Amino acid sequence: MGKGSTGTRGRPTVKAGGQATIQQSGQMSYAENYERCCLESAGAIERAFMRLMTRKAEKIGQASHKIWSLKYLIDHYFAGRSGLRVLDCGAWNGWFLSYDVPEIAHRIALDFDPYYAGELGRSGIRFVLADMEKGALPLAASSIDLLAMTSTLEHLSCPEHVALEIRRVLKPGGIAFVTVPNILKYGFRFWDDVTHKRPFNGKSLRFLFETHGLETVQLCPYNHNLFIAGNLFPGPVHRFLMQLRGKALMYIGRKPGP
Repeated sequence: MGKGSTGTRGRPTVKAGGQATIQQSGQMSYAENYERCCLESAGAIERAFMRLMTRKAEKIGQASHKIWSLKYLIDHYFAGRSGLRVLDCGAWNGWFLSYDVPEIAHRIALDFDPYYAGELGRSGIRFVLADMEKGALPLAASSIDLLAMTSTLEHLSCPEHVALEIRRVLKPGGIAFVTVPNILKYGFRFWDDVTHKRPFNGKSLRFLFETHGLETVQLCPYNHNLFIAGNLFPGPVHRFLMQLRGKALMYIGRKPGP
């Protein structure tokens, strides 16, 4: 997946047949075209699974299956806490921030492309326009409880800088949740997305964050649908399925502190 990479900032016009022309800026809007160009179509089993998870979400007063990643992290790492500040770096359309509960005081979507800013604002999500490869994140030090970066780090040419900024903005004891493709599983298919810049394996991902001040809590294979299915299966079954089917990597790290 590609969200949060640098480069394209124009606004194309999409013609019949799905082709996009480029306006005066000479650049194409990444967010506007990502789903059309890059996302794989969901199969019948995936669609059935999404319907099931949507029904489960509706039973707890939420809108869709998109809530389960954030809910999982809140339940496992912030149980009983309130006033939480959650930041999604490379937020794209804000799917990760869909979980809307009183315990989360601020949901913040950061991206270099403002295409979804209005839609996010109408959903109660604050949009921050920023390029993660250029300078500091426009957020105060020690201000974020949970920082997510899903399928974004591989699009950035300076992961060391990003890792430093993640540590800076996290509160002591704050959690970073990062997912990337595993180059050992993807192989040359990693480069099918022309915006991919930096491949990772488990060792390099751990090295990156531990050398920039985070403590590793969990590092394991990752599959998005199986991750959110953790709400359906017992823990051991969930971990087995992730090991079996995960072609990406999930890193959960903690900033040292109380």
